[in-house]
Amino acid sequence: MKHLWLYTGILVSLFLLVIVSLGGAVWGAEQTIGHWTGNLLQGVCHQMPQRSFSINGVQMAVNTRCFGIFSGLLAGWLLIPLLIKVRPGKNWTLHFLLVTVMFQIIDFAGNLMEIWTNTNSSRFLTGILLGFAVSLVISELFKQKNLEL
Repeated sequence: MKHLWLYTGILVSLFLLVIVSLGGAVWGAEQTIGHWTGNLLQGVCHQMPQRSFSINGVQMAVNTRCFGIFSGLLAGWLLIPLLIKVRPGKNWTLHFLLVTVMFQIIDFAGNLMEIWTNTNSSRFLTGILLGFAVSLVISELFKQKNLEL
């Protein structure tokens, strides 16, 4: 695999991001808002309590969609060594990314126009798909080009 150190560094960073996004409960705090995990991620996520999962009654440091995106990035990143060997078709990863972005827009718009009420589960699911799709698109950068001499 090309750029093994880059891959490994980002893998470790994504793992830490997912752990930190779990919030204060993992670190023994009684709340996440005001805890270092909440403070660290407040610029990335709006952290609305009604849109966040909780662990043992303590709100996570990010909302469900952000947690889904971070989890999807990590899951997709873990699969990159396998995915760089797969070549099912041209630009399939980009098409998958566009579909997942459309899912985000549809989920948000449907809720905004009061066609349906999205839930933490739907936000998490659309988020994890988006994060996974982004990892797939990035995986293309790790593929080695076949050089003929």
